[in-house]
Amino acid sequence: MTNLYNLETRPQVFVSYASADKAVARTIVEGLRSQDINVWLDDYELYPERHWAESIRSAVSASAYFLLLLSKNLVNSHWVSKETEAVLKELQNRDITFLPVLVEDCDIPPSLATYQCFDMRSGIEENLEKLANALRSTAKIDFEKLSPHTFEQLVTDLLQKLGFINLQSKSKQSDSGIDAIVEFRQKDPFGAENREIYAVETKFYRDSRADLRTLKQLIGYVKNDPKIDKALLVTNGNLTSVALDWASNAPKLTGISIRVVDGTELKRLLLQNTDLVSKYFTASVGHA
Repeated sequence: MTNLYNLETRPQVFVSYASADKAVARTIVEGLRSQDINVWLDDYELYPERHWAESIRSAVSASAYFLLLLSKNLVNSHWVSKETEAVLKELQNRDITFLPVLVEDCDIPPSLATYQCFDMRSGIEENLEKLANALRSTAKIDFEKLSPHTFEQLVTDLLQKLGFINLQSKSKQSDSGIDAIVEFRQKDPFGAENREIYAVETKFYRDSRADLRTLKQLIGYVKNDPKIDKALLVTNGNLTSVALDWASNAPKLTGISIRVVDGTELKRLLLQNTDLVSKYFTASVGHA
């Protein structure tokens, strides 16, 4: 019998998929349930005539986890690109962590290109336990347990795991707000290495959210340093709607690209780096 305490504390996991992938979806759901994961399946599936964002609003609880199974069937549907932006905004507004799950080789829609996928292409059965362990660890993620300093350390460790190098701590002078300058390298299709330099700012909040002033301040710092290419803001909360809209238009407005990792996306990244969850979200982690 399932422990009632576990029922109350386990995060809700909601799975959506293309109708042609019903068999794969049910295999994943049944496998996760066998591992005592609280999974809800979108039994109505995602038909073209259905308003996806509305179904999320009515069916998915706040602070839940939304798994979308990415396949050729899904990404080749014309309605996915049409509704994805509205869906992602709805998830963010309701503090729902979005986790795309790659079940086969397919072209990732541009709207999802910045999301790190959970890769199950090597086999559904083989990866079920790994996915279950990642989802199980989410109950431990509570940013309120951290101090601003510890949160900054968490972000530093995560960036290193994501491939950022040459991390340089930068003491905050006046109100610049910059915490570090980092470098990311990747090769283009021809083998040439590209380097991008980011100015990183971490914002830890308990009762407020990052606003437009925070973004403009960060952009201003980048514009004043010709060595820096992009801005990166990492926060434990969500941005105000005005700040979100401005960030998406920042390249056109300012000529500077700004990448924002908010609380829900940060949780999603931590799902795939569960060693950091164990390191930072334990009783031994202090508030100072």
